[in-house]
Amino acid sequence: MRQVMFVELGMGADLHGQDVTKAAVRAVRNAIERNSMPGMRGLVDGDTSRMQVRVNLAVPADAEKLDHDAVRAVFPYGQVTIVVGPGGMLAPSGIFLADKGDANEMIYIVNAAVEVGV
Repeated sequence: MRQVMFVELGMGADLHGQDVTKAAVRAVRNAIERNSMPGMRGLVDGDTSRMQVRVNLAVPADAEKLDHDAVRAVFPYGQVTIVVGPGGMLAPSGIFLADKGDANEMIYIVNAAVEVGV
């Protein structure tokens, strides 16, 4: 990415089921869902495939289980690169719910920093 134009931050959690992908998708949606970047079309001469999107995810556990394609699918435009690092949070939920797919009582919390540029 030559020039970063926007950075948006988000947080997502999976309360039950310990699904790192679900938490990451929620973090990315949280970062971008209230934004509009109409000026980007002008910066890429109308070719939105030229947009560069870097998704930085802070993942507390199970990084190897993260479905990168599911995270990429959140973005309607651009070339999406995903960078995963340690971080986020594991927090106790206080209850084990087998019917919700819980393997334990932990809440998975993922942080996202989404960079958009050209």
